[in-house]
Amino acid sequence: MLSKLIFSLIKNINIFVSVSLLIGASTGVPGITAEEYTRVHIHGNHAYSLLAVATLSTDPHRFVLVRDPHSHSKYSEDSITPKILEELNKEKSAKRSTGSFWISWSMFIRYFSSVTISTYKSDYFDIRECGKFTRSATDPVTSYRIHVPK
Repeated sequence: MLSKLIFSLIKNINIFVSVSLLIGASTGVPGITAEEYTRVHIHGNHAYSLLAVATLSTDPHRFVLVRDPHSHSKYSEDSITPKILEELNKEKSAKRSTGSFWISWSMFIRYFSSVTISTYKSDYFDIRECGKFTRSATDPVTSYRIHVPK
């Protein structure tokens, strides 16, 4: 039963990725210590973008491409060999400079506590200024909401 649920989840994630929905994944699994997150180079209690899910014909495992929006992650795992990484990057490139990295499904479900799929309305528009971050969560961030009637 669990394997059917996992297969369905992965299939749906791939559908959501293919239609360009924004997908977030959060860390902060109860029972995983801050020290373990530090050891594996994943930030605890942090939000990531989920960019892709892949299964290779040469490997029975599934892999998830996630991105740290701050580009600070140095995650790696022994099971993702250079050969596997090369094949995964043919599916979708993981550029370290953007904070993207591949993680096996088993490690993903160990370290990530939730997946959130954005709601999308075709009549909403979002304009952002790239690279504009504040030093504190309490600092104001200028934002604009523009309504363009049809």
